[in-house]
Amino acid sequence: MIKKFFLIFILLVCINSNCYSANDKVIMRLMELDPEKNAYVHNNYGLQYLNIGQYYAAIEEFKIAICLNPDTQATAVFFTNLGETYIKLGDYVQAQDCFERALEKSPLNFKYYLNLVLSYKARGMLDSKLRYYRKYKKSPLDDILIGLILIEKGKINEGITVLDNFVMNEPKLFVTDGVKYYLKEITDARKKGLI
Repeated sequence: MIKKFFLIFILLVCINSNCYSANDKVIMRLMELDPEKNAYVHNNYGLQYLNIGQYYAAIEEFKIAICLNPDTQATAVFFTNLGETYIKLGDYVQAQDCFERALEKSPLNFKYYLNLVLSYKARGMLDSKLRYYRKYKKSPLDDILIGLILIEKGKINEGITVLDNFVMNEPKLFVTDGVKYYLKEITDARKKGLI
């Protein structure tokens, strides 16, 4: 009987000591939580939901990612993913807001300009936004929006000229390569008679 009691006692001590070390590890991991890393995880979950058509779940994941990491260039990616999800739902007002916020966080990504102009077009705002950006031009980057809006309005030559001038005046900006690639696509499409 004493042997059984002694074995049970040793077993309990061993189990408890293992539990404490596992708990200690969990507590240490909790103390090392990194909101920025978790933001990427939630963004990836959002992308997975987006790919399978679960748009509302994707929206929630992208919002969590933004809340966890609100002030970096990565946040612009999260806003863009959120905006593209709203476009899938036909909510162009929310999409426009997301794309504007993405540009505030990271103004050197050409995709963000394209998305914003497409949301303007969907909302029927091309004319008013063209007037606004021409009147209140704050930086050379506004020329990207002006050129894209002109092209979306069918004023292709004028839009190409604006974008080409941007490329000539701002050759070292990261976004300039995106503009060059877009101009090549537009001119190739024109040669093929697609536009």
